[in-house]
Amino acid sequence: MVRPDFRTASRCGVIILLLPLILPRAVLAQQSPQPAPLSRVESALREGNFSQAAALLERRAEAGDPEAQYLLASLYRSGRGVEQDDGAAYRWMKAAAEKGHAKAQFNLARMYLEGRGVAMDVRQARVWLAKASALGHLEASKLLAEISTERRVALHSSWATTVAIEKPQPPGSANVPAKRNARPAVLDAAWRGQDEALRLLLASGASVSLKDEDGNTPLALAASAGHEETIKILIAAGADVNAANRIGETPLMLSAARGHAAGVALLLKGGAAVGMRSSTGETALSQAVRACSIEAVRVLIGKGASRAGADGGTMLMLAAQLCPQAIALIDADNAALVNAQDEQGRTAIWHAADRGNASAIRLLLARHADAGIADKQGSTPLMRSLENGEKEAGGLLIGRSGDIDRRTAAGNTALILAAKSGLTDVVRSLLQAGAGADIRNSQGYTALMVASAEGHADVAKVLLDAGADRNLRNKKRQTAMDVAKASGQAGIAELLK
Repeated sequence: MVRPDFRTASRCGVIILLLPLILPRAVLAQQSPQPAPLSRVESALREGNFSQAAALLERRAEAGDPEAQYLLASLYRSGRGVEQDDGAAYRWMKAAAEKGHAKAQFNLARMYLEGRGVAMDVRQARVWLAKASALGHLEASKLLAEISTERRVALHSSWATTVAIEKPQPPGSANVPAKRNARPAVLDAAWRGQDEALRLLLASGASVSLKDEDGNTPLALAASAGHEETIKILIAAGADVNAANRIGETPLMLSAARGHAAGVALLLKGGAAVGMRSSTGETALSQAVRACSIEAVRVLIGKGASRAGADGGTMLMLAAQLCPQAIALIDADNAALVNAQDEQGRTAIWHAADRGNASAIRLLLARHADAGIADKQGSTPLMRSLENGEKEAGGLLIGRSGDIDRRTAAGNTALILAAKSGLTDVVRSLLQAGAGADIRNSQGYTALMVASAEGHADVAKVLLDAGADRNLRNKKRQTAMDVAKASGQAGIAELLK
């Protein structure tokens, strides 16, 4: 039987009303069941919230979902939302490939060719390319044809030998870049930080403007990998420090996203623009905050990086969610900034409460954050923390959110939300602070009815001890005992007799 869902909005701020005729046990007219996890992942990726996307993908990947495994592998490979880990990328990519995921098969083959996360193995690469090709993956077909005609020997020999044994170039093709591990050698050398090889390539006329299939230049790859000397070599060779890849990311953003503070400083010294944004609205500073690289944040702010975020948000809001250590660096003593609201009316402390980030809440309260500011759906930081079941965060906000009986758009009070989440100690604290035990939401449910529907016997006992009226009825004319029986909570039904 479907359980009532008390969330006032998805993390994108979309409210979906529960339909009582379809879901007879719904006790709050607040939101329908959670959207499919992959829809939430797509939303998180669109917003550039890679850490949330990674967390959502991890659960689905572990359950065996090949699409989730492929996407999670891609995040590990690029270091977005997780620590860059070629080994983890390989494991998840292989898991998805074994389930017949064509893109995963193609990318797994590339990992074998490049020796990323696994030993270089052209034979295995051909096997997976053939599988992907059979599923209609055109790039796999092209790459399979390419590596099948190359005259390679001693595949595990040195870089110079590998480049030298590529198939001879036809007449007039002197400008075709030499390849290694299925990509132009100058890109491969930059990615791996092979500085001597890179110098030889540049001296031989290799272009610093060459891009891989994602639009990354040698400098972008070196910046992402954190190779400081390589960055210096490429900048000295005239590399464009602001060249963006296909999604608008610059070398500075890529370096910041990986937390490479030294690389960030080198790129800024080389003329990198601190205020550029990617197609998803990310800046170098937002990437540094997401990576929680305090030194990179410090360097970027020192160079005048904007504190403004995407969709009317601020960097302080992002830090409140992901990196409390950065709060003090982002003008957090500015009262206007501390209480600024994004397009959904949410403040930095609201976002901290949404994530259950207790340390960020403490820091913001110390900076006079107003915890009584509700978002456009009427949800205060206290309410948001309670509907998410965040006990510690909720405890910090009791008594700091204005009217303790304030209601959300669906009529829910903090007490009702705490009862739904089974937070017994918080329910007790709210009652002691004067919360009304018998307030009903827009469907007529009291906190006692909600606790009964959810099977939270301890909460029900606390409410009864506080004098909650067991005889009140909701809009369906049900008492708390009726709700308990309808929900299969026999023990609570007995308690309510």
